[in-house]
Amino acid sequence: MVIRIPVNQQMINDCFNFATTIINGNNQYNRIPTTASTRIERTFVGKLAELAFLNYLNNNGKNYPMGTMFQIFQGQQNTDGYDFITRIGQESVDVKSASKPNHSRIMIPIDQFQNIPKDYYVGVRINAEVDNNNNILINTINSADIFGYCTYQELADNPTEDFGYPCKAMYLNQLTDIQQLLNKF
Repeated sequence: MVIRIPVNQQMINDCFNFATTIINGNNQYNRIPTTASTRIERTFVGKLAELAFLNYLNNNGKNYPMGTMFQIFQGQQNTDGYDFITRIGQESVDVKSASKPNHSRIMIPIDQFQNIPKDYYVGVRINAEVDNNNNILINTINSADIFGYCTYQELADNPTEDFGYPCKAMYLNQLTDIQQLLNKF
């Protein structure tokens, strides 16, 4: 079951400011070489997906703290180890975003999958329109859809695919109902 989370202007502003600051300050690991504006866009939608998931947890009585979600760790080598930790089992959770209308799966770059594995991967689509150059029109965002989650092992069992860079991937509509993961928080 897909869960729709409202996205407000404050969430957009906070995530966009974070993305702009971290990229312009050269403080994010550049896993996929591309332009600064593309890196800002990817970082923005990724952070917005994390914030939507946080709101989902808190809307369901989990009282999960924001913690260091908007903290910038100086230097490109200083990446966070996970987005969330479950309260039951202390398992790591990484939120992955599908940010454009044609995005139908979550993708984890193979170096991240192998070097910084997570127990669970949550798939969130940011509902946005794009312009003629396929850039996200930020003013069209008003919601995010949480499709569900998959385990590390489920992704490991899938073949590595090439989307311009090698990845582990899973279709959003194949993810497990997020309610099952909610119970671990």
